Amino acid sequence: MQGEQEPFRVLCLDGGGMRGVYQTAFLETFASRLQTEQGRSQPLDIGKAFDLIVGTSTGGIVGCALGAGIPLSSVQNLYLDHGKDIFPYQSMRAMCVIGNMVRALGIGLSSGNNALKEVLVKNLGSITIGDVFQKRNIALAIPTLDINRHAAVVFKTKHLKRLNGRDDSRTLVDVCMATSAAPILRSMAELTEPGSDDTKAVYVDGGLWANNPGLVAMMEAVEILNDQQQNHRPIQLFMLGTLPSQGGEELNESSLHRAAWGWGFGLKAISASMNAQAVGYDYLSAKMAELRNNNSFAFRLPAQCPSNELRNYLLNMDDARPKVLNALKRQAISDVDYAWSMINRDSRMQALRDALAAAPDLLSTQIN
Repeated sequence: MQGEQEPFRVLCLDGGGMRGVYQTAFLETFASRLQTEQGRSQPLDIGKAFDLIVGTSTGGIVGCALGAGIPLSSVQNLYLDHGKDIFPYQSMRAMCVIGNMVRALGIGLSSGNNALKEVLVKNLGSITIGDVFQKRNIALAIPTLDINRHAAVVFKTKHLKRLNGRDDSRTLVDVCMATSAAPILRSMAELTEPGSDDTKAVYVDGGLWANNPGLVAMMEAVEILNDQQQNHRPIQLFMLGTLPSQGGEELNESSLHRAAWGWGFGLKAISASMNAQAVGYDYLSAKMAELRNNNSFAFRLPAQCPSNELRNYLLNMDDARPKVLNALKRQAISDVDYAWSMINRDSRMQALRDALAAAPDLLSTQIN
């Protein structure tokens, strides 16, 4: 962890399926601007700019990669090169009725699951949660849901005295498979429980209860500082979304009685939950920061309103068509321009810039 006089910096990454390409492009572009400004020859190790990284679903994948010191370009290629394999039958998914049938029947789930695991192993290897904390001194907290017990779960590094290191032996691959196992869109993740050779548990997407994990991040940060008797340190929580569509519906009387088909076989309910969390948890996180009375803050990184066409693309989290991914990258680059213009007039943006500018070079700090 950083010195006692330094703020405690937290990066929070929302879920959002293929929209994770937006997060990788945003962070990589922002860091690249700093690299050029500072005249550095190597990319910045973005993960080392933060004391704690919290991410759900696709944000969990990005967060685990940052924690392990994996180049963001590699993570971005996960989406660009392998998205069509993780979510197969892209041309069919793009069609309204046929796409709903593909999702309803679970077509391609098994092959997509294998494709995701293969690319995660390629990028993350056998790195464990314990490795991230022990070798890079970065705390991780990754929400998921134990479907066997219908229980909210957070996979954590051993960053608190009360923790017994339960998750230390879990590989980042398993963690990513669990947190991103979106119902309907992806297979559930069956993992072998730590300390056992044959005890299995099944996990699904943490987005079901913490798609915006801002509140998890703030609570974790408060407890870490309390544990270390460093409550005087302000918490700087930076939240990066996946450019979710605003959503919302105007309903007529007949639609009040809609069943599975009207709810898009559950997808509309999931979308409503995610959008509601984005607003509600932002408020709760910011309120917790305000109550600390020491200049703590919870700040959602700014994003501009996307085009009408891009908003339409955002309706499906499994849309991996090249034009969609390119639009997300383009939006991220534009949003970095917008955020960069705020540095001199918003102290929170200045704080993010300072945090990333102080990060070491990437290649010198990766886990071997």
